[in-house]
Amino acid sequence: MANSSSSSSSTSMKLLLFMVPLVIVMVLALFFHGPSVSTTLVLNGKHKFSSSSNNNNNSSSSLFSNNNGGSDDVMLTKEEKNKTMAISDEYSPPTLHESLNKNEVDLNMSSKPWQVNESYYVPLPPLNESHVVPPKKEFSMLDRIEAGLIQARAAIKEARNWNQTQDPDYVPLGPMYWNAKAFHRSYLEMEKQFKVFIYEEGEPPVFHNGPCLSIYSSEGHFINAMEINEQFRTRDPQKAHYTMMVKFVYKSDFDFGPIKRTTIDYINLIASRYPFWNRSLGADHFMLSCHDWGPVISFAIPNLHKNSIRVLCNANTSERFNPTKDVSFPEINLLKGSIDDFVGGPSPSQRPILAFYAGRNHGPVRPILLDHWFNKDKDIQLYKTLPKGVSYYSMLRKSKFCLCPSGYEVASPRVVEAIYTGCVPVLISDHYVPPFSEVMNWKSFSIEVSLKDIPKLKEILLSVSPRKYIKMQRRVGQIRRHFEVHYPPRRYDVFHMILHSVWLRRLNIKNQTEVVDHDISKTWASSAPLNESYVVPQRKFSILDRTEAGLLQARAAIRDARNWNQTLDQDYVPIGPVYRNAKAFHRSYLEMEKQFKVFVYKEGEPPIFHNGPCKSIYSMEGNFIHAIEMNEQFRTRDPKKAHVFFLPFSVVMMVRFVYERNSRDFGPIRTTVKDYINLIAGRYPYWNRSLGADHFMLSCHDWGPETSFSIPYLYKNSIRVLCNANTSEGFNPTKDVSLPEINLQTGTIDGFLGGPSASKRSILAFFAGGVHGPIRPILLEQWENKDEDIKVHKYLPKGVSYYGMLRKSKFCLCPSGYEVASPRVVEAIYTGCVPVLISDHYVPPFSDVLNWKSFSVEVSSRDIPKLKEILTNISSRQYIRMQRRVDNIRRHFEVHYPPKRFDVFHMILHSVWLRRLNIRIYDD
Repeated sequence: MANSSSSSSSTSMKLLLFMVPLVIVMVLALFFHGPSVSTTLVLNGKHKFSSSSNNNNNSSSSLFSNNNGGSDDVMLTKEEKNKTMAISDEYSPPTLHESLNKNEVDLNMSSKPWQVNESYYVPLPPLNESHVVPPKKEFSMLDRIEAGLIQARAAIKEARNWNQTQDPDYVPLGPMYWNAKAFHRSYLEMEKQFKVFIYEEGEPPVFHNGPCLSIYSSEGHFINAMEINEQFRTRDPQKAHYTMMVKFVYKSDFDFGPIKRTTIDYINLIASRYPFWNRSLGADHFMLSCHDWGPVISFAIPNLHKNSIRVLCNANTSERFNPTKDVSFPEINLLKGSIDDFVGGPSPSQRPILAFYAGRNHGPVRPILLDHWFNKDKDIQLYKTLPKGVSYYSMLRKSKFCLCPSGYEVASPRVVEAIYTGCVPVLISDHYVPPFSEVMNWKSFSIEVSLKDIPKLKEILLSVSPRKYIKMQRRVGQIRRHFEVHYPPRRYDVFHMILHSVWLRRLNIKNQTEVVDHDISKTWASSAPLNESYVVPQRKFSILDRTEAGLLQARAAIRDARNWNQTLDQDYVPIGPVYRNAKAFHRSYLEMEKQFKVFVYKEGEPPIFHNGPCKSIYSMEGNFIHAIEMNEQFRTRDPKKAHVFFLPFSVVMMVRFVYERNSRDFGPIRTTVKDYINLIAGRYPYWNRSLGADHFMLSCHDWGPETSFSIPYLYKNSIRVLCNANTSEGFNPTKDVSLPEINLQTGTIDGFLGGPSASKRSILAFFAGGVHGPIRPILLEQWENKDEDIKVHKYLPKGVSYYGMLRKSKFCLCPSGYEVASPRVVEAIYTGCVPVLISDHYVPPFSDVLNWKSFSVEVSSRDIPKLKEILTNISSRQYIRMQRRVDNIRRHFEVHYPPKRFDVFHMILHSVWLRRLNIRIYDD
């Protein structure tokens, strides 16, 4: 029995071991072959994605279909997940005019019209109806700061093309500035957005303090002014463009060890408490020192010396001062703590002394100067010590030129003393970078003399003609404001000029260091000591980064265009009320010409692709396809350089060659579009990168919108250029483009342009056309043969010219047909007839820049009975203006071979360009 029991137990165990795997296999089989599957993926512990598929999908509902017709859904990797896009709320309004009235760029992509729930589908390679938009890109405060700096760079760059903005205090002008307009725009941009965070660590007197009554007074004045400033100082380090490391450097011997250790300990402290030093390795930090040893102290930390902005009086290029990164600031000796009684001096005619200097004999330059000129010439008065009773400032005011030789360091307080008293400074030094020389042209108001030319000093000064000297002396008086010290600081004074120099360096950081938010541990541990082994990580900018930066610059230039005069244009300068904002449109158009690039996919064969009608009511399809494929200015063969991607299919050709006549079955057309996007998404990374947001299709057929429904991303994300611009059918003016319907009967516009003046138009209103759609029957019922002033016909009488009637009419009625658009709108514009848009839910072409109310009449379907009343209420004077405006905007609707600037081809491109400005694409 025992053996039997043991055998039974062994058999049961074997059976159990056999059944367990079998059950697991059956469960897995049921799980994977059931009617539906739902899986969940968590990436980085932040975003949850869910993916579902259905094995019942046929091949027409999935772009990337397996041979068995099943869906080939897979989950994206972390890298693929990061390829996403976002649409900016800043530029979401439908009109360029409205979007440019905002003062700041808001990169917070927090609300889209197609925002989805918290659970997202992963954007899978097979694009089918189940896909929705991936998680939104979260923009950090640093992203917004960097975007603002890009806009500031663009505004400064473009400033030379416009007049300067009015300024209540001071408008920089004259040769004292390298570029007065650029400096002024840069200063205004600084005032608008620059923020500095001051570390609170450290105790006086070494930190948060400095001398205010000595040769080094600039240190204390700047520290004190910065700490009480409310305009530029921020208490939130996340909002700071720069972080200030405040320290007072002074030691009475030459043992720099204690000072270096103090600096190292301080930076270690802030690096361990804040992420900002480690984030940029000090590149967005600055120190300030007027002491001779300021550069030496910065050598304590290699990243402080190599990366940080060093604001130094001792701006000596032979001691590794770098003018592209470091700031030279003036040495100001405030004996009384203020500039009272030191400012001002007489005119040139009241200055009898040619040149003057008084000071101690130290450093390498002064002994040479004194050896050559001390008591050697009455015109050049040099003193080691002034005679008793002789005023130093009085001598400055009596002198034409004030000699400013270097001492132990290259800077000298005599430079500012000369400027204060209206004396032309003579800079005698080698390797010295004068203060604010990134914006100020020192050669226009000072003399620079090298050590080797000291023996020729008098010759050099006498070679300056009286006329030239008078100009230089006046310029000294003009730039004096930039060196004055005030309590509190005043605009354009020395405090603001120091900040402006730092601001300019911050603008240059983008291409030097990686300034992006990331975990501190990716650089080094936050508590690690800072030593010489650390270097700045080089940021690698992709072509897409540069493309997006160019668009940010364009947005800034367009936004600021209203503040300046328009750029001269040899062909056409948009002006007048026909535009919502003529200046903004013109700047936008010029920016488009400067950088806009379109990539046309090569895939697909005619006649459905790369082809379209050019002699019918749908002629715009073929005309645009041919024009863009022949274009050398906007078309690019390199997809990496493209701003947008054109899907070159023709809906008209699909209806002709794919659609089964009278079947109302859109399936074959939808399948064609799906397969085409499937093809390009498989061959190129660009569709999946943006989920179609930087792609556009173009269709003038009624079924253009219907075709776009084939792919949810094509409908929701892509730019749809449609004649059927019907908001009741999902047309979105913030994303889609309204395309004019132009009926080219002969393929050209020859013979169709032009018409008589307003006084020679005898007919009040005219319409002739087929009765189809919901609006035309109402129009004909109300007005056909009912009023001799309103000529409404189904068919024109024999021998009556259609275009002849247009030219005789004041107003041309343009009712919607099966679709909202009508070719009569452009026909009216061609013949100088004021168009009357009779439609509901229609978005007129180019209405993002054109003010249609200024040259057309809009009538809703319910107001058709009041049509004559509406038209007769328009005064003769108003009508004449409207009719002239129709002629003014006609160029934007003309078709040319090849295209001409501002014509319909370029206006279509410009509308696409504006929509591209509204989105931002992200790469890995």
